[in-house]
Amino acid sequence: MPSYRFTLALCLLAALPAPGEAQDSSNAPLRQPVFAQLKDSQWVRLAGADIGRRQGRLLTLSATEIVLTSDPAPLRLPATAIDTVWTRGRSTVAGLVVGAILGGALGALAGTSLGEENAGSAGLILGLGGLGLAGGGAVGAAIGTAIPRWQRRFP
Repeated sequence: MPSYRFTLALCLLAALPAPGEAQDSSNAPLRQPVFAQLKDSQWVRLAGADIGRRQGRLLTLSATEIVLTSDPAPLRLPATAIDTVWTRGRSTVAGLVVGAILGGALGALAGTSLGEENAGSAGLILGLGGLGLAGGGAVGAAIGTAIPRWQRRFP
């Protein structure tokens, strides 16, 4: 039985990456599909050991270089120096979900306490809860659209 454990331990050690493999920048072919998905004038954030973290609007893109807007002159970054890519989007869906949950809960709460003769009736609770759900979702989506959100694209 000890040889089984020893063999299992050797297999696990063999599956681990080499110490320098995580820092290898030879994954450029893997980055090319990510670079191809970037659009002109899209906000991007790029990071790498040699370049730090840079962000701006994408001006031009080639297989060897990415050019971003920057002051006072455009920022030219070699594609091989980039190891992380983010794109900027919006928080519309998150705002919609949070607004709908809060609006629905407040609407249902109002349905339980609103009106003396119909207080707590299922129809009133569901009706006001539905209105709160729709209204809260719309307001939350509008607020979420104004909030930028960075999404990691690579790795």
